Amino acid sequence: MKKSTILSITALAIAFIAAAAGTTILTAAEDGAGADPLGLWQKALAVFQKNSDWFPGKVSVLSEVLDRKGRSDSITQLVFNIVPDGQGKARTELLQAFKNGKDVSAEMKKKLEVSEAQDEKAANKKDAYSVSLDENPFNPDKQQQVTVQATPEKQLLFEKTCQRFDFSFQTEIVQKNKKENLTWKGKAWLEEGSGIPVKLEFSFEPLPKHVYSLWTIYLYETTDSGDWLLKEIKVQGHGGFLFIKKGFRSTTGFSDYRRQPQKGDEK
Repeated sequence: MKKSTILSITALAIAFIAAAAGTTILTAAEDGAGADPLGLWQKALAVFQKNSDWFPGKVSVLSEVLDRKGRSDSITQLVFNIVPDGQGKARTELLQAFKNGKDVSAEMKKKLEVSEAQDEKAANKKDAYSVSLDENPFNPDKQQQVTVQATPEKQLLFEKTCQRFDFSFQTEIVQKNKKENLTWKGKAWLEEGSGIPVKLEFSFEPLPKHVYSLWTIYLYETTDSGDWLLKEIKVQGHGGFLFIKKGFRSTTGFSDYRRQPQKGDEK
């Protein structure tokens, strides 16, 4: 069985969601599995592979629109339940929704029903794309699309000494029946010795329409039993239309992890 988490969470889209001398440039496409002199990148790939069949049972989203002074102008809170279908995908169920402190769960559920129906039609036309936890520069199956640059910089993150790796990850999305290239560019922080990914931070090229800046951070955790899981995704940026410019930020938390069931195992 191929261990891969193909977890589509389309509904989360509503959340809107230095290298100097001494660095070593490595291209995964040329160096096989993305090997680096310390072996940390290879270890990170092994960690991803070992834990790739975990998926979150619950997702919480806090998204904010900011005024010119960086203060919250609008706050949306969402809680989703993720139900696997046994075919490598998942169904997203909205449990709660709050808009500026007001419970808008009923209204939001109606909107999601319409949105999901439109997404299904769009999927048939190949006009839509969804977020997948499988799409990640640590995925061993994606290394032909990854370029890695190991740097000597180290940081203490969550009581772990981590080494910095600069990376780019080439992927693509499909919009209006047309494939468009999308590149992640940023930094990966791997625990010294173990190679366990602790933090991933990056932006996209090109940025979405009407977005001027965007920075995304993935934070990972290792449980007491040794399981490596995605804990949180933070997004912050600025965008606007015409003369209206707004800042935005969101935090998406993942919890209640379970193993991805094999096909036919779902109940």
